[in-house]
Amino acid sequence: MHTRRNVWKLSPQPWPDLLLWYAKAVRELQSCPTADLTSWNSLGAMHGFDQQLWIAFNYISASTPLPYAADQARYWKQCQHQSWYFLPWHRGYLWAFEAIVRAAVVKLGGPESWALPYWNYSDTHDANALKLPTAFSAPKLPDGSANPLLVTRRYGDGTGHVVIRPSDVTLGALTQSQFAGPPGGGGPTGFGGPQTAFQHDGTDNGQLERQPHNGVHGFVGGQKPGSNPNDPRSYGLMSMPDTAALDPIFWLHHANIDRLWVVWRERTATHFDPTEKTWLTGPAARTFAVPKPDGRRHDFAARDVVDTATLGYTYDDTSDPLGGTHRLVARLDRLALPQVTASAQEILVAERKPAELLGANKTAVQISGAAVETAVRLDTGIKDKLIRSFSARNLTAAPGGASAAIEPDRVFLTLENIRGVNDAAVFYVYIDLPKDAKPEDNPDHLAGVVSLFGVRKASATDSTHGGNGINETLEITNVIDKLHLGHKLDADQLNVRFVSRTEITPDDAISVGGVSVYRQGE
Repeated sequence: MHTRRNVWKLSPQPWPDLLLWYAKAVRELQSCPTADLTSWNSLGAMHGFDQQLWIAFNYISASTPLPYAADQARYWKQCQHQSWYFLPWHRGYLWAFEAIVRAAVVKLGGPESWALPYWNYSDTHDANALKLPTAFSAPKLPDGSANPLLVTRRYGDGTGHVVIRPSDVTLGALTQSQFAGPPGGGGPTGFGGPQTAFQHDGTDNGQLERQPHNGVHGFVGGQKPGSNPNDPRSYGLMSMPDTAALDPIFWLHHANIDRLWVVWRERTATHFDPTEKTWLTGPAARTFAVPKPDGRRHDFAARDVVDTATLGYTYDDTSDPLGGTHRLVARLDRLALPQVTASAQEILVAERKPAELLGANKTAVQISGAAVETAVRLDTGIKDKLIRSFSARNLTAAPGGASAAIEPDRVFLTLENIRGVNDAAVFYVYIDLPKDAKPEDNPDHLAGVVSLFGVRKASATDSTHGGNGINETLEITNVIDKLHLGHKLDADQLNVRFVSRTEITPDDAISVGGVSVYRQGE
């Protein structure tokens, strides 16, 4: 059994043995021809491939031999995004990559125990967690040779520094009770994404994909300062799905996303993977395939990767970063109700009803500059049902005399048809932020952070989206809860403010086509 470890817990920094062998193996794979399915380039193209962009970035030339057309169709441009296959596909992808790198490590004289480390940027107990691991910015390896983990197209905040804030990598996704969202969008998208067919480029991000996955891509890749936002050559490798896997940090980022799937599963007995055959056996139109270290093909489906132990690896830490505190328990404590502890309380988790539209604004909003605001008018009758669901009288007597509580409604804010050309753009979303208030001083009003990873292709009229862009759904239950507790939920509308996290200019052409609010009750 191989153990994947937190990269910042390895020693000595910056070059623990695990990363030094990784660097040497990356260099070995980069020396292999692109036509080799186990080469660095071919492994990267499995996630995404844009021939003209790769030529511009000097990863290939116009005359570089590529794999046979049949192999390209089978292996390349497979990555699943905005889909309930997002997590299982990337797990199989990482498993194959790790095996190929391990084989290269062993070939170079390294240990057979080598395993891919992960970057836990959400570790609030580690002052280094938000920083790019030092080995990825070092110009040289300890022997003085060039460092293959360093890439020039990693612009970060524009200066080459990766700057991530704690609010950029929060783990609200772990509180999602359902793995998958319903097909077709509208309301919650689930922990792992909405039900879809094979979907290389989708529309609605699942909650873990939305944050922290998308944000880390944008914060690492960034945009070349002073460049043309309409030119894809302006962006870092990690900012775009078609180049992201060419950056060696990609794999440590996705190892952490994979680890968080394990954390979600273990966090509570009510968290479990889909049982539908269409998820377990994979999309009918196309099976998932990865190469083995010897180049042979390995087909897999979600059912083959649900247990990391069967794949031969585990993680050194899958503890609950939220401390096991249920959202509702925390809320009941704030209401100062009679003593109700997590150990004495039975949380009744029922299957949720379909989401109900609480309000919508279909007027497009152009996002540029520091901030812009719009309003969503709420349906009075549905809002009254929402308010009643937050009342204390939801407490009931449970069998055996223990206190029990039915969860209140969950509330979701959906940003529809987000279009633009800047894949590295990021903005915050605030609800009912007081006029003239500083956003950073009002975290209780923060609905979430939105990173536009993949928005350029989603906005192209010849894309699978038809130019409709992407949708982002943020759970705002806690924000609404706090408004209710402060008697501030009586207004007939919610004000939604978009605050730029990165520099966003009119040339980025970023717009939100509409804003909707959904209520999901028991």
